[in-house]
Amino acid sequence: MINPLKTLAPLVIALLPLSVFASEIKIDSMTGPTGVKYHFYDKGELAFGWETKRPVKNDPKIKFCIPAAFTTTTDTIVGIYSYKGNVYNARAISKSIGGTILIEGGKFEIFPNDKGAKFTSEFIASLRDRRASLFQQYQLVQNRTAATFKDKKKFQMRAIVKFTDGREGVVESFKAIDFKTFNEDLVALGVQDALYTDMGAWDEGWYRHPVTEKVVAIGNDRSKTNKQTNWAIFYQK
Repeated sequence: MINPLKTLAPLVIALLPLSVFASEIKIDSMTGPTGVKYHFYDKGELAFGWETKRPVKNDPKIKFCIPAAFTTTTDTIVGIYSYKGNVYNARAISKSIGGTILIEGGKFEIFPNDKGAKFTSEFIASLRDRRASLFQQYQLVQNRTAATFKDKKKFQMRAIVKFTDGREGVVESFKAIDFKTFNEDLVALGVQDALYTDMGAWDEGWYRHPVTEKVVAIGNDRSKTNKQTNWAIFYQK
């Protein structure tokens, strides 16, 4: 028997105005040259944010949410960070974590911090003046060049990305892979810059389905969800 709901769904979607989907997340699939499959959570016209308090799933304006910076064994955020201009851990800059993301006005920029040298007193003061947010993470791709890592362990991978064609969002592997595979696939798929996000046991995230509005969990492990300390989000302004 034909399911009428399944048959009508494409028609209903087609009849909805484009403005409805401009404020929703878009989800695409892509395959790297290694044969690994990925989800791309396309931010589209949504704003990008970062929170240090767990976002609530019943807020309809939040469309996507994942853990972002690393969490220490004492349940704090690794490295220097700024939340809306309030700067923390300025004396605990991680020189080994060479990537940085700056969030301001719903937009983000990814750049290397030169082993912490970028975090001058003047730069830190500017974060306060601009009420900008910032955290440290591994930069996987810089200006179309894949970073190299000694770590050969395999995890499900996820990264905040900017494509050369202007698309922005998060790329996530279907399965566990190593950094070499992930980084090189990102470059081959057209990523300009990419920043890693906390994975492994801390990987649970979610998105709001663009049609049903139901919350869908993502992440293959999810065993330390309660230990997460910070989250990157896409939201409707």
